Formats: sequence, C-alpha cells, structure tokens
Amino acid sequence: MTAPHFHSHVDDPAAVGRRLRDARVAAGLSQRRLSFPGCSAAYISRIEAGDRVPSLQLLRKLAQKLDADEEYLATGVERIEQMPPELVEAEVERRLAGQAERPAEEERPSDGLADPADRARVLWEHSRRLGRMGDRRAAARYSRDALALLDYADDRARAAT
Repeated sequence: MTAPHFHSHVDDPAAVGRRLRDARVAAGLSQRRLSFPGCSAAYISRIEAGDRVPSLQLLRKLAQKLDADEEYLATGVERIEQMPPELVEAEVERRLAGQAERPAEEERPSDGLADPADRARVLWEHSRRLGRMGDRRAAARYSRDALALLDYADDRARAAT
C-alpha cells in the first residue's frame, strides 16, 4: 500500500471536485462546454469525481472560464479582495473631512470611545502618524480599521432612522 500523494495547492481532491461541479452547474455549463484543449470533458469528470487533482494552472483556467475564485476552488476559502491602501486612506479622509478635528496631542477623546466615528478618527490619526514614520503596512492596517468603523457607524445611523 502506497501513501497518498500530497497536493499542497488543494485541500482535498474530493472537495475540489464538488466545488468545481457546483461552480460549473451554477455557470450553466456542461463538462463538454467547460473543456478546452489540454483539458477534456473526461478529465473534468475525473476531477469532479475526486479521482484527479488539477494543477494550479488548470484550476486557474477553469476558474477563469467559470468566473469563479480559483482560491475557493482549490481550498474552499474565498479570497478577500482589499482596496489598495491609497484608496482606503482617501476614503477615510473624505468621510472624516466633515467632522471636527481633535487636537493632535489628544489620543483619546475625553468622553471615551463609545462613538464608532470617534474611534475611527483616533485610528485614522494613528495611521497618519505611522505613515509619516514610514511604516506603510501598519498605517494601511489602521486605515482599513478606521474605514470599517465608519461603515459600522453609517450602518447604525441608517438602522436608527
């Protein structure tokens, strides 16, 4: 008895097959319509049955034809697309522009951080300081957190009306 072959780019061949079949059916394609030179309908059938593990390159081509996330097909985990840091920073700055600026030395509002917009402003100011110090990665992380808090504040305001 031989040991099963390990494939680092997929979680489980049977699960990959199920996700591929589900994506193909959702796209309204038959195995024959999904096939292309180098990947026959019979091979797609074997992948869907869990008998074959597609290469990473083949998974990419199949995902592209299915308009699916290749990461999801391979592992079952959807890729989270993040806005570029510059867009996040611009959006936070735009949304905070109408609010009163706190003095730079005041790290925490005296009335606490109960308001998500106040917390967003503190995170945004910290992000700007980190950016000035050259730590772009941390600055981007704090900017994203500030944007998430502003989204939360907007959701709360809409729910209250």
